[in-house]
Amino acid sequence: MRNRRYRKLNTPNQNLDSFLDILTNTVGVLMFISLFITVVAVESSTIVTTPLVSETQKKPRFFEVRNSKISYINDEEIDRQIAILTKNLPQCSVPELPGNIETYNYQYYLSLLKDYENCRLQTIQSFRGFKGETKHYKVKFYDLDALIYEPLTPETGESYKTIAQTDSDFNQNLEKFDPKTDYLAFLVRPDSFSAFRVARKQAWKAGYNVGWEPLKQETPIVFGSNGRSVGVQ
Repeated sequence: MRNRRYRKLNTPNQNLDSFLDILTNTVGVLMFISLFITVVAVESSTIVTTPLVSETQKKPRFFEVRNSKISYINDEEIDRQIAILTKNLPQCSVPELPGNIETYNYQYYLSLLKDYENCRLQTIQSFRGFKGETKHYKVKFYDLDALIYEPLTPETGESYKTIAQTDSDFNQNLEKFDPKTDYLAFLVRPDSFSAFRVARKQAWKAGYNVGWEPLKQETPIVFGSNGRSVGVQ
């Protein structure tokens, strides 16, 4: 009787558990990436992006948005008041050192130098004592090279709910400015972003460019000797 021959099947001897683990992890990562891309694609349609700041030759007109109220920072009025103060101050001229150093001339020079120092100190004291005021702010010098603006009262300003009215302060200011030469710069406190968006929409409608800068609730408004810059956005 002929013996049957059976084909022997070769079966792998190695363990495939590690390979299956790697395959499972890879599929899981791909599914996570796919889900993440889907979520980002959905959310991107609802995110409001912040425009990049662009340079402009227009003059900024500053407004503070605090306690859901809009206040015009009338720095032009403060410039006018400082000009009046400066006009009434004595002219302090630095004396020239005499070419001929004789006892009488030198003593006279020292006398002129003392007068100059007294004049300069008087000028400094006048600036330190300056107390300016606008409709919404009291203003004083800060280290003689900057101005600090403080609200007259905690409730100063105009409610964002009324700025659309024809006779509102905000509208009257927009009528005084010129969209061709001016733009509006808002200093926005954390409690007033809703009010800012309403004011910005109204400014855009009137044809103005708008820039804004967030300020912490306790940060004072300080304008340096070179002014303050908030770019158009």
